[in-house]
Amino acid sequence: MVRLRFAGILLVALALCASSTMYAQSKDSTSKMPRKVAVKPLDINSASEEDITSAGIDRAVARKIVQGRPYRNKTELVSRQILTREQYDKLKDGLVAKQPPRSKAK
Repeated sequence: MVRLRFAGILLVALALCASSTMYAQSKDSTSKMPRKVAVKPLDINSASEEDITSAGIDRAVARKIVQGRPYRNKTELVSRQILTREQYDKLKDGLVAKQPPRSKAK
């Protein structure tokens, strides 16, 4: 009876040690993971063709984007049928369509 109780206590202690060791290892591995770096959004009204292709857009499509400027907003890439909805959904968070500053009229 005493041996059985001792074996049970030993088993619980080993399980706790193993779980705490695994937790410490997982905590260390997550602290070494790279942090997300804030990426500057790509302005489709001023970016070069090379900048657009580096964002993951095909060179021919990038050329169409440059030739179709200016854009009032980034959704015009879909309405003008330059990008499909699926392509746009993948890229929309990294795109902006900045407008030129308005000149003051007298």
